[in-house]
Amino acid sequence: MKKIDLKKLDISVYTETLKNGLEIYLVPFEDKKRYFITYATKYGSTTTEFMPDGSKTFEKVPNGVAHFLEHKMFEQESGEDPFEFFSKSGSYVNASTGFENTRYICSGTNNFEENLRYLLKFVNTPYFTDQNVEKEKGIIIEEVNMYKDDPESALDDLSRKAVFNKDNHRIDIGGEVEDVVSIKKEDLYLCYENFYTPKNMFVLIVGNIDVSNTLNILKEELENRENKYKELPKIKDVDEKYSVCKKRVIAKYNVEVPKISYNLKLKLEDLKIKDKFVLDCYLNIILKTLFGSTSLFNEKGFEKELFSDYYFDFDFIDKYAVINLVFETNKINELLESITNTLKNRKEILNEEDFNRAIKVSISNRIKSTCYIDSIVSSLYSDLINYDKIIDNKIEVLRKLKYSEVLDVSNRIDIDNNSIVCIVPKNYKDFELET
Repeated sequence: MKKIDLKKLDISVYTETLKNGLEIYLVPFEDKKRYFITYATKYGSTTTEFMPDGSKTFEKVPNGVAHFLEHKMFEQESGEDPFEFFSKSGSYVNASTGFENTRYICSGTNNFEENLRYLLKFVNTPYFTDQNVEKEKGIIIEEVNMYKDDPESALDDLSRKAVFNKDNHRIDIGGEVEDVVSIKKEDLYLCYENFYTPKNMFVLIVGNIDVSNTLNILKEELENRENKYKELPKIKDVDEKYSVCKKRVIAKYNVEVPKISYNLKLKLEDLKIKDKFVLDCYLNIILKTLFGSTSLFNEKGFEKELFSDYYFDFDFIDKYAVINLVFETNKINELLESITNTLKNRKEILNEEDFNRAIKVSISNRIKSTCYIDSIVSSLYSDLINYDKIIDNKIEVLRKLKYSEVLDVSNRIDIDNNSIVCIVPKNYKDFELET
């Protein structure tokens, strides 16, 4: 096995790639009681049109298939319920589907080997029939409708549809009701056989484990798995325009306080930083300095009661970075004016002292996070999905960031390519968003 030391963090990652292409990442901690197992595929909801290896035509499956597939993986031909199996040992099991990935997780303090083998077994043995697929549709439709009734989910959905023109990130992970209704067992098997293949999957295990013994178990269970297709399928490209799809969206909803989402869509090439992790660090610093808990924006906003609660984040999506700021507010246009002024004056706000402080805080937080298994798992999993590798020198990268570069990245942010989405109470008086 290859050993990767996470510099300055006193963590070692043992990794090996099996002959079938499946990647293994093991992180042992003798001082921890828990273990956390992740079995994942780099396949999520955005992949709906692809050409299997050896084929000359693209296959189109309904939106929501990845999420439906995740649900059906818990259906066993034997009739045994995996949730009941893991609960017997007091262990936790779950799964989740994202835009670019699907993962199955198990965490506990007992029965490590038994739980590991069982998790791998049920993910590796799909069982789909016309009957059990039809039975699942009602459950998933209920889940889809539940998210539509949730204001935060609705705001997120409207925001993605406002930002993206054609990219599948504009589509809900679960799809629409009509998508769910149209899914067949053949769709599930087609996606499973193309994307739940060893060369598109990995295992990440963190916690109280023996590396040698764990590797032997994984080899026994996984080394003989075969890729049905020699190569991964070709994903159909989407020509996504740079400009946002909709500049302003107002929707009436069942909320007491209006919610707004302020979105910026940026071209990665315009930001001139090729290393995505470095760019991630710079954008984090910029956003925290402009809008973080110690920012002037935050201080004045609470003083003027411009918002009751808010958060911000960003994602790298293909050729773009999308920044998202979400607020609850009764003073919509006043808040938007404050956001706009903050963005326009970012050059003056981003001083070197705050930049250096932000780096120190970020380093401190990364060191503190190593005390918690869940944080370690989240960080490593994010690396594998976002960068296709473990970033082993994050502390060193942070220390080498330059004030001149953060200013350059900030200056290159196109604040005019924005989209503002607002959800207001159903009885809210009609108004216009100021531009």
